[in-house]
Amino acid sequence: MAKKIKVLVVDDEEFNLDIMTDYLEDAGFTVIQADDGDVAMQKLANTPDIDVIILDRMMPRMNGMEVLEKLGASPQLSCIPVIMQSGAASGEQILEGKLAGVYAYLPKPFDAAMLVWGVQAAVKDYKSAG
Repeated sequence: MAKKIKVLVVDDEEFNLDIMTDYLEDAGFTVIQADDGDVAMQKLANTPDIDVIILDRMMPRMNGMEVLEKLGASPQLSCIPVIMQSGAASGEQILEGKLAGVYAYLPKPFDAAMLVWGVQAAVKDYKSAG
């Protein structure tokens, strides 16, 4: 049996975490939750086989852009594709996220099918590149 894709979902809103977890688990993924960037970095340190990160941009303590910076500075973590999801979705903000290395940028409110597709595409693209 193939290994289930493991997704780290990072969002400071419990409602968003729950919805994304439901969408992703219904699609057959294993989901790990973090409610801010600090917790996300701890989960990444303790869970070596995360395949994709879905990252909220606007969070207290450590925001999504700060998490991206930390991921990029780590040889072990920089190879994990990141899908940023945020209400901050102006053209300039999306470009900033893409320039910081995000695989995809999903504006909130997001569509379940787009979320699942983004995870599947990121895993496929990163596995074929690596």
